[in-house]
Formats: sequence, C-alpha cells, structure tokens
Amino acid sequence: MGQGGPSASGRRVFLSYASADRARVEAIVEAVSARGHAVWWDRQIEGGSAYARVIEAALKDCDVVVVAWSRASVESDWVRDEAAFGRDHTRLVPLQLDDAEPPLGFRQYQTVRFAGWDGQAGSAEITRLISAIEKAEDAPPTPATDRRAEPRHVPRRALLAAGLLAVPVAAGGAWWLMRRAAPAPAHSIAVLPLANLSGDPAQEYFSDGLSEELINALARLKPLEVVARTSAFKFKGSKAGSREIGAKLGVAHILDGSVRRAGALVRISTQLVDARTGFERWSQTFDRDLQDILAVQSEIAQAVAEALKVRLLGADIAAFSLGGASNAASYDEYLRGRRLFDAGGSEAGYRSALARFDAAIAGDPGFAAAHAARARALLTLANQYTPPEALRATFDAALASARRAVALAPGLAEAQATLGGVLASAHQDFAGAKQAYARAMATGSGSADILTRYGQFSCEIGDFAAGVPAVRRAAVLDPLNPRVFRSLGYALMGARRYVEAITAMRRALALNPAAEGAHAAIGDALLLLGDPAAAAREYAQEPLAWLRLTGQAIARRRLGDRAGAEAALQALTDESNGVTLYQQAQVHAQWGEADRAIAALEAARKAGDSGLVLLISDPLMDPIRRHPGFVRLINQLGVAG
Repeated sequence: MGQGGPSASGRRVFLSYASADRARVEAIVEAVSARGHAVWWDRQIEGGSAYARVIEAALKDCDVVVVAWSRASVESDWVRDEAAFGRDHTRLVPLQLDDAEPPLGFRQYQTVRFAGWDGQAGSAEITRLISAIEKAEDAPPTPATDRRAEPRHVPRRALLAAGLLAVPVAAGGAWWLMRRAAPAPAHSIAVLPLANLSGDPAQEYFSDGLSEELINALARLKPLEVVARTSAFKFKGSKAGSREIGAKLGVAHILDGSVRRAGALVRISTQLVDARTGFERWSQTFDRDLQDILAVQSEIAQAVAEALKVRLLGADIAAFSLGGASNAASYDEYLRGRRLFDAGGSEAGYRSALARFDAAIAGDPGFAAAHAARARALLTLANQYTPPEALRATFDAALASARRAVALAPGLAEAQATLGGVLASAHQDFAGAKQAYARAMATGSGSADILTRYGQFSCEIGDFAAGVPAVRRAAVLDPLNPRVFRSLGYALMGARRYVEAITAMRRALALNPAAEGAHAAIGDALLLLGDPAAAAREYAQEPLAWLRLTGQAIARRRLGDRAGAEAALQALTDESNGVTLYQQAQVHAQWGEADRAIAALEAARKAGDSGLVLLISDPLMDPIRRHPGFVRLINQLGVAG
C-alpha cells in the first residue's frame, strides 16, 4: 500500500500488476508515493469473493489505473480486467516492465518503458510516469443505488481485513481522507477560543460564545477559509506554538486573544498572527459597554478581513450580524443556550438549552438565530428522547421555529439548514428540504457545519456527486471533529464506497473512541463486504443499543445463529417502545422477508419515524429496493429512488 497522502496535485492511483513482478513494482510504488501521489496495490494473490468486492471498490474509487505490462501480466486475466476498467473510464496509464507487448486492445496507448530502469526515484522513467499520471482524466462513474448483483470477473486478490479494512487514517493507507500536504491557503484562518480573563470560570460561556460567533461571521466571507469551532477549540488552553497549531489545522493565520468582563464593561483583546512565522500582523483592544458587544464582533471581523486583504462589499458587512440579537440580554441567553446545546449528551442538557433559547426569544422576538437554535434543540429532543405520543407535537414545534427563523432572516444559512433538517427528518418533505439546503449553501458554504448537513442530506437522497465532496470539504475545515468524519462515513456508505466508509469511521473513533454509531456503521460495511463475523465484532462494541441490536440481528442470521438473531430482533422491538420501526425493516430486508420489511416501513411512515430520511440511499434496504411496495413508498415521499 502506498505511503503517505497525496500532495496538492496528488492522484489516487490503482496499480495493477502480476505477482511475479512484485519486487520491481514495489520500487515504483515507493517512487510514485514520494512524488505526492497515493498508490493502492495489493500484495497477495488469493482470497475469496468478499475480498474481490473490496478490490473492485478500490478500483472504482481511483483517479488513475496504472497497469504494469510484462511477460507475466499480459497472460493474466485479472490484470486485463483492471486495464479494461481503466481504458473504459479514460484513466489508463500503461507502463512496460520488459519487452513484452501489451495485449490486443491496449497497443494503441503510449506506454512508459521501464525495461532499463535503474530503480532510482529521480529517473527519467519515473518523471515520465508521474507526468502521465497527473495528465490522466478523472471521470469516475456515479455510484449505483443497487449493488446486489455480484460483480463481473474481477481479480481474486486477498485483502487482509487487518490491513485495508481496519487501517486508521494516521497509518497512511487511507489516502482518500487525508488533507493534501500543500501549503496552507493564504486566506485560511483559525479563530482560537478567546481566553476568559474575568476571574470567574462561570463566564467561560461568554468568551467561548464570542469566539464561536467570530468563527461564524468570518465563515460568511467566501474568500476566507475558516477552520470550524470543534477543531479550533481543541487548542483551548494549549501551550502549542503558532507553527504547530497552524500545521495541525492547515491554516496560514491564527486569531487569538482574550475577553475580560466586569459588570457592564467588556474588554476584548485580539491579535492576528502569521502561523508560519509567529509574527503579529494586526492587533487591537476593544473596550465596550455590554450593549455594544454585537457591534464589536463586526469590527473585529472587518479588521481581520482587511488585514488579510480581503475586499469587503456592503453585503459582506451586513452578513456579519445577520440574524443577530438587538439587545445584550437576549444575546447572553443565546450564548448560554449554545454552550448547553454544544455540550449535549442528555435530555436534561438539551432541555436546559431550549429554555435559554426561549428566554432569548422572549427578550427579542426578532432574534432569528435564536429561533433556529430553538428548532434544532427541539428536533434533537424529538429524534432522541421524545416518546411516541408527543413526537408529532415536538416535530411541529420545531418546524414552526425553523420557519420563523427563515422568515426573519432568509439569508441566514443556519436557519435554512435547520429548516431543511426538520422538513426531511420530521416531515419527510424531501423536495422542500432540498430547496432549503440549497439556500443554506448559497450563503453558508464556508461553514463546516452547513457543509456537513447539506452533504449528508444530499447523500441521503442519492445525490452523491454533490454530497460526498461537501462532507469532504467539511473535513478539511474541521479536521479534528469526529462528528464530521462520522458524517463522511455515512455519506460514503450511501454511495456504496464501503472501504472508504470504514476508514472515515475509524478516523472518527480515533478522535473520539466513544463516538456513537461509528462501530455500527463499520459493522454494516463489513457485513456488506461479505464478512459477517468481523461485522458482529464491531456491532458488539456499539454503545447505542438500537444500532447494536439491529446489526446483531442481521449478522447472527448470516452466521447461522437463527435463535440469536430472533432474540436480537425482539430486543430491538422492545428497546424504544416501538419507535425502532425503520430498524426493524432493515432487519427484515436483510433476512429476505420483503413483505414484513415493507409493512414495518409503512408503519414507520404513519408513526413519523425520522429514520425514513435514510430510505433512498440505505444499502441495507437494497434487497427490497425493487419491491412494488418499496417503489410506492419512495414515490409517496416525493423523491426518485
């Protein structure tokens, strides 16, 4: 497997070769990897059909197919198949290891000759190969929504599960997730959490809230690349220097500072630092009355933009305070609520956040951001904690708050994205949600949070061409956030890119070993790759009971443990007072019980089960995707399957 991630112009290279040529191929892999490209290659020529599907997934995900022709490889049906894939998808780069001519059908392609190569990475042969790789077209096919059929003839090379399937991003094998090792963009910036110098730890919410609002304000400027809150806040209280922080976050500049609050007076000190040199580019101290705190944020954002030579228009300046509060008291309640919501983790915490948002709105009914936050809190409560009898009322309240936020500030990306989330998961209005998310992206494409939510929704409705790149972009802006990599994993699962999905989820777990849903998603991917035993081991580690039981019911049935599978399904049915209907449908679909799966889905729709948002792209539903009842349900939801 290749070493390291791709460079700024790095390509994902699939190397096809014959086992007899392994020694020479290994030297080529090292030379190409050293030039910043990431090479996928296998090292063992045996294995079963499950591994063949993994190989096919890797082949379909590459940018370039390099085929090493030789006296051995021209006789290999496996190599010919891989070469045909590269040719048919206009991404073939052939090379010749010896004097053997390529087989018929491949002789019209100019090859890079390695017959006399001396093994040096700086040789003319390697230079010509790199040039061909970088010029190769990149036109990957759109993933199909139904992959139940076995692939046609594919190479039968083994992929050790402990190798590709379990490798973490840090090991270098997961080239599709790595941030490219290019210089940080000139207009990239991380806003570190402002230090609380008030002498009162209870004021931490205020300094953190101001920092987050500065991040949001700067992210609205499209010329800027702003690291998201979660990653920037990893360095709260850190002693790391600017160069180390800049390197870990991939930014050229860092905004740092402090907040001192004393009664109605606030002092905010800020400085903009060049991350590479540590030299200060701009600094200023603002002494303001608490009532003027909202204006200070705009002043700081404008000063930073000007220091980075970003041209501001009137609309840019107006966007800094879009959807904001008109009084300090409401803003203070909002910041307290955001702190509670971000902490999450319990029903009590979310309800406390909701109470703060209600207080903010009571003091300022026109506070659009508070209405959007209220809607998101209600949606979270509905999806995770609300009993069936109160579910519809909670969803309706969330929708009313989201619509109010949009009415007050149509250009506020957070309001539009929240409306999209409520329409999709609470009301199965996918057409309306799609419009709302599109409006959110119009003004919020610089926000990792907006990108993640838009990207995950796009993948849920089958638009992987838009969705996967959006979540990948979010991972660039928020590289230390496990939730972003978990969302990327879900997006890739929907796209049937199971190997990549596993790697994304492994990255989420590396960042947060307790990440909910990650082990279950890895289990799903392994199951669909044909390894139910490995899947069962992952399911056993999943902390969320309803996800764990869903996976166990499917995996145990695949492993021949019918009684264990039935017991897991019964426990799933009992788990949440009947609100796991969608998951029950997944189990029946995987068991081959199409009619029971459709009945569970129909019941889920009547109950308003938010799991239906996954229906269009969920690979666990593939066995029933052509069932008339499934097609009817998709049509009723208003989205093409």
